[in-house]
Amino acid sequence: MSTHLDFFELRTAADLFRKIEDDFRALQAAPSDARLAFNFFVTVEHLPDWLHQRQLVRKHCALRVVSHLANGAKHFVLDDPRHKSVTKAEVSGYVEDGYVEPGYVADTLEVHLSADEAKELGQAVIDVVSLGQQVVQFWRPYVPAA
Repeated sequence: MSTHLDFFELRTAADLFRKIEDDFRALQAAPSDARLAFNFFVTVEHLPDWLHQRQLVRKHCALRVVSHLANGAKHFVLDDPRHKSVTKAEVSGYVEDGYVEPGYVADTLEVHLSADEAKELGQAVIDVVSLGQQVVQFWRPYVPAA
């Protein structure tokens, strides 16, 4: 008897990666939507398990950042001692709330990195779309064809 659970049409790592690509397109279209960012990063965090490549997360900065974000968001705790990549995740705008009408200035979801991760990634702060682009590009070669 098989212990594998097909989750509707998500059956393979390729299926999950297609979902990740769809989630990323949605995030690109609405880069200040925290719900889309949550969905994207939590899904990406599980791809290494589906690919049996969890060891790669420890070796690559962008993957460690995603793991910290996903686990922090899932458990509502950013300062879990097992994760040391992210110091803060925030919505960043160019003006104070109430100064202009909502929607006038586009907000950005930003991830502030620890000193070690900032050094490795070459920047102290990264927006979620740029981070998403890096991880989608990283995982693409590992995903078997459908």
